[in-house]
Amino acid sequence: MSSITTPRKKKSNSVCFVCLNPTDSHRIAFNEKKCVDVDFVEKLFFICKTDGVKRILKFEDANICRNCFSKVLNTFDFIHKTNENIEQFVSTCVKRAAFSPLTPKSFYCNVNNNNMSTDSQSLPTSRSRKLTKRLAFSDITNESEYDPIPTSTTTTTSEAEVNDHDHSYTSFQKSTQARMILENSDLLTDISNRFTSFCSQGSFLTDLREQSLSLTSRTVMFSSVLHKYRKADDLHENSDHLITAIVKEMMTRVPLLLDAMLCVAVPNSNIIPASIIPSLATCYSILLKLRYNNLSAFHRMVSAITLKGGLNDRGQARLNYLGMTLSCERRLQFQESISLSSENLIIDKLKFNPLIKITGDNLDVYIKASQLFTDKRNKDLHMFASNVIFSRIARMDMDIESPNVDVNSIQAADVLLSSYQQEQLLDVYGVLIGRIMSKLPGMKFLKSHLSLHVPHQYSKKMAEKSTVIPLPILFSNETKHEDCLDIMDSYESQLTSLFTAAFGSLEILRKFKVPVGGDQLTRVRLQEAKNLRTLSVSPEKKFDDLSPIVCEMWHSKQDFLEKCYKALYKVENTPGTLHYFKTILHRNDVNGKVKGRFKPHHELLVAVGEGMIREQILEFCNMECEDDIPQHIKLEGFDKLKDFDKREVLTKLIREFLIFYGYGNVHLGGHIMSENQEIDELQNYCSNLCHWALHLIELDDTAKEGDMSRLLLNCRYSIPFFYSHSALSKYLVENIDFIIKTEYLLSPLQKLRVLEGSFVNVRGGVAQNVESDLVQEHSVCNQKSLIKSLGANKTEKAISRITRAADMISSICDKFDKTVNLKPKGSRHSKCISETDTQIISKSLRKLRPFKFTNGRKCNGFNNIKSLPLSKSKVPMMKDRMNLIIRRLTNGQAVLFDEQEAPEIDEENSSDYLPDI
Repeated sequence: MSSITTPRKKKSNSVCFVCLNPTDSHRIAFNEKKCVDVDFVEKLFFICKTDGVKRILKFEDANICRNCFSKVLNTFDFIHKTNENIEQFVSTCVKRAAFSPLTPKSFYCNVNNNNMSTDSQSLPTSRSRKLTKRLAFSDITNESEYDPIPTSTTTTTSEAEVNDHDHSYTSFQKSTQARMILENSDLLTDISNRFTSFCSQGSFLTDLREQSLSLTSRTVMFSSVLHKYRKADDLHENSDHLITAIVKEMMTRVPLLLDAMLCVAVPNSNIIPASIIPSLATCYSILLKLRYNNLSAFHRMVSAITLKGGLNDRGQARLNYLGMTLSCERRLQFQESISLSSENLIIDKLKFNPLIKITGDNLDVYIKASQLFTDKRNKDLHMFASNVIFSRIARMDMDIESPNVDVNSIQAADVLLSSYQQEQLLDVYGVLIGRIMSKLPGMKFLKSHLSLHVPHQYSKKMAEKSTVIPLPILFSNETKHEDCLDIMDSYESQLTSLFTAAFGSLEILRKFKVPVGGDQLTRVRLQEAKNLRTLSVSPEKKFDDLSPIVCEMWHSKQDFLEKCYKALYKVENTPGTLHYFKTILHRNDVNGKVKGRFKPHHELLVAVGEGMIREQILEFCNMECEDDIPQHIKLEGFDKLKDFDKREVLTKLIREFLIFYGYGNVHLGGHIMSENQEIDELQNYCSNLCHWALHLIELDDTAKEGDMSRLLLNCRYSIPFFYSHSALSKYLVENIDFIIKTEYLLSPLQKLRVLEGSFVNVRGGVAQNVESDLVQEHSVCNQKSLIKSLGANKTEKAISRITRAADMISSICDKFDKTVNLKPKGSRHSKCISETDTQIISKSLRKLRPFKFTNGRKCNGFNNIKSLPLSKSKVPMMKDRMNLIIRRLTNGQAVLFDEQEAPEIDEENSSDYLPDI
């Protein structure tokens, strides 16, 4: 039986015809199946295009090595793909690279129209972009010129000319595009002919054109206000009077244009409404921007308004088509200019005042996907926003030496109110009680003897307007330690860059440092991050330049209000309780959860608290109603006294009132009324609420005045209120930490920087201060609203750009509202409480008489409630807990707190419930 030989693939010993390599590597013949399957010969011919190559390769004994075989296939794929991409790129219009149907058409008319004036063709205009023809790939080599506007004889338009845009807000049907181009072409031709006609004739229109010629000048002396205020800083500073400045410019520089507009706009009654001023400014600004593109201050202001209002890209494109806003590209450049101006402004301010403070807060945005997939889900964006606050009082020549204090000697008594400090607090409480007294109709005569403001050492300085500038947003989550390290590193990097640009070195930064503030979570996390770098070598890595890190006061006040509602708000609708007044006043937005709805809870507690204090005054002064004359013995013959004696009598009367009802004694505990076998629960409940409400009013007034001495008194007196809720209260720890740092550990300069940095005056004026972290909260809300307006374009670059511009955009809008006297419209109350609600509260309390002792009177839901937030039996335990907290804080150790406390609530409309600034 003969053996069968397995067929083997024939190998040629000839060289590869491409590389001519004579090696013995495997070669492939062109008539083999491997070449035929991939159509190798056709691809090779497409590359080299040599005549006769197909016949030679197929019928000659030609071979190719595997290396060259792969290179030829890859080369063919590259050339083929390149041709396809180029053809697609040329034949398809990309964003901002070609004419958009929503963009106003060019002023240029048909090039075949010989009637076009040479002067008009040379005019600079924002709409003077020539149309770009969408060419097919085969038309690249054609050198024929493209007529920018089709003539009326053109009846068809190629597909390449009207190809759809790739961005949504310019997607029109092809037939619609062609029709719009044709219609506008005829209209522009008619306009051009009319312009040429009146230019050739001597008329007042020629004088008007000569008047407007100087408005396009770039020199400061002759330039228009639309050019002077176009920069971000100038627009921000002058947006409150830009409208009036535009109209005044019309009156002085182009009176003919103003006269023509008035002839058309003034009604037949010849009564000119106030709304004509912004209308004239709008028309004038739109016309001048057509004349010269850089006259865009008004358009930048309108673009800021649309951004603040959350108008989407399509809506802004529509307004741009009407000539009222900037184009998409210019709008992005405007936002970038704001970011750049913020950094330059910080550097310029640092050169004159290097004493700054940084506040920071988390910025969380929940993004819902339009469609849910495994790789596309709803997600949370966790970011961190910061502001720089410049000092108003602190100076570089102040003492920077820290006091030599033995931290182990600090006890609870050093943190609580001393007897002298208690007297100071009662003096301030007396002013607040006097204001409430003077609101009673029967005691209005006391108003002239009361001070409108509580003066303090730095009253004038704190009335000055503060400088607050936002820092770039950080894409870090403050709940993670590694991200907190990134936040601190970013702070160090930014401060190093800013101080180097301002002074050329870091000597001033190393000497004076920068305090950092935030809420409780921010203070704890950033302090822990700093502790992690204690053993680092360089000052930057140790975060030595960021010191101290403190908690700010608005979040402390918010938690104070939260603790009050947890203690005194329950669903039992007992007359005289918070829930009862919430029901009869129809305050449906009050639910007991303060965080996220601060303002309605604050308004209700202050309104009910003041009503109960008025009821206390009626009982104390033996008045049957608010209109009665007070019958207290100290007020007998009051009208016959001199002014000095009247103030002294009034002071003694108020002090007696405070002592009688036990105000200022919460840290001592105990009962303020005589003990009985049975207690009056309703009286105790109302007395308890008055203590919370009066101290909340004190916190508000301290913030308005920017009084740093009262700030420390309030922190000391707030401690027993927080402890009455829980020994593990977070802000119990924060108030103790704040007092220890400012009273015992910091130098006089650093102490003053921390205290004055707790308040910000964004408007300027007496009693216009607010807490610095409240300003930070408003910045976060402004940034959050603009981030949501980005739609699907929530990239890091877009978010950084829009958030840097958020505060300035918001400020521009606020100033515009004041200019046109535009009142805010919303569902929230413009006043804390109306007169009608005040009367309802007063009548209800007068009927209940809660401060007239009734033995055994009950208050459902508040069994055995005490008249003070803290009972005397708990005072020793409070001091023991405070000593433990002090020891751990001074040793740099973490302090345990209640993890079950309510977290910050980020509601969609939480910005509506923030106090105004």
